[in-house]
Amino acid sequence: MTPEGTATEALAETPRQQRMTRADVRRYLVENPGIVLDDDDFGQQIVAAASANLGDNVYDMQSAVMHRMRRRLRAIEVEREEMIDAATENMESMNSIHDAVLTMLEAPTFSEFIEIVGARFGELLNVDSVRLCLESELADDETSEQKSSMLVAIHPGDVDRFFHGMNWGVTLRGGEPETLHLHSDQRITSEALVRLDFGEGTRPGVLVFGALDPDRFHDEQGGELLVFLGGAISRVMRRWLDGAGMAA
Repeated sequence: MTPEGTATEALAETPRQQRMTRADVRRYLVENPGIVLDDDDFGQQIVAAASANLGDNVYDMQSAVMHRMRRRLRAIEVEREEMIDAATENMESMNSIHDAVLTMLEAPTFSEFIEIVGARFGELLNVDSVRLCLESELADDETSEQKSSMLVAIHPGDVDRFFHGMNWGVTLRGGEPETLHLHSDQRITSEALVRLDFGEGTRPGVLVFGALDPDRFHDEQGGELLVFLGGAISRVMRRWLDGAGMAA
């Protein structure tokens, strides 16, 4: 349209879009069969239309077999997607655990080690509460320091009691009343307990993670990575405990 042209002229010069005819649609589908073959809904509609023409007294075995195969294929696709999601989640968890261990190894002193475990682990592992608990004869549940400190003294035998007498390296579960006081946030609804073994002649400990999300930790999860983390923490802490004379 020239500067002196009118809007009417512009509309007149614009070609009108032609509507597709039945022959156009057929030709396009013949040239592009993947549109039908790759579309489940399209394929089901075609099979249903073909079956409807057979009458009520005819059972279409081909349609039944195709329907069953489609259901199985969809189940396989869902399972594959779940496996991919689980593998991705496991990879992310493994990277988080490795980052936590590498960060922990950088601590030059015990106080900095405790600070890293308390402050950084919560961020790296996406949890809302982290407490490092060591069995000690000096445990006192009533002190205010116990409630605010990342390092908590618990009574001898508490670790086995928290694990219900089982020699597990880790337990993942919903929050329980007997361990709720160990968390820095009393609204915790799921928790992970990681047993710490400092060697012969020392009392055990437990690393307690808590989450506000009730689905963050549950007994259907694998705990191998947390077992690895507990082993790494136990080995790093041995030098500090040996130096402090904290053997039983």
